[in-house]
Amino acid sequence: MTVRSQPSRLLLPKGSGQLRGDLGEFLKRRRQGRLDSEPFGTQAQIARRAGITRQTLSEIERGAAWPGPVTLDALLDILDLGWDHVAHPIASGADPRTFVNDMPGGERLAELPAASAPARHRTFLEGAWGNRIIAFGEAIRDARQGRGMTLIEAAAAAGISAALLSRLERGQLVTSSVFRFDNADDGSGGPTLVVTNPWIKQLWLAATGA
Repeated sequence: MTVRSQPSRLLLPKGSGQLRGDLGEFLKRRRQGRLDSEPFGTQAQIARRAGITRQTLSEIERGAAWPGPVTLDALLDILDLGWDHVAHPIASGADPRTFVNDMPGGERLAELPAASAPARHRTFLEGAWGNRIIAFGEAIRDARQGRGMTLIEAAAAAGISAALLSRLERGQLVTSSVFRFDNADDGSGGPTLVVTNPWIKQLWLAATGA
């Protein structure tokens, strides 16, 4: 079997250095429920939800191929994972409480030196909708940290996973069960952010003073 090298043009989120070398095996074990969770489904079921063929997922899990950005995003959502689970973080001296520390099947991935940080990183969201999601994420992160809560503590209070909350705070979710967009009623055509998770809404309102 030929194992392909990591794609040099696959941009990662800011703060991430490189994908874990055992990504395919890690995703497979997660899917099969061998990493402290229930099984998520068969290859065919997960591939269908991710919008890829079963053969493509098989190649990813065998390490014969690397998922592209859209596919990787989909797999992370389906398998309830965050970027901290699949990419080595760049050492920054940040408060470790801000990181996901519920690593399935083991300890967090080793940090990479700051010199290894990529010159470019992914921009997940753009435009008016993206700006509001990014501001929303920053607000709830500030409110969470102001209460002295870790990601896991806040996620448990909200009834969501720490991985989901992590991606939400970092503006890496275009859609989510936590929020939706409604058309503005003032004729401006701008989107109105509606927070549907009661606990997150309380956190958001406290942060924005609304």
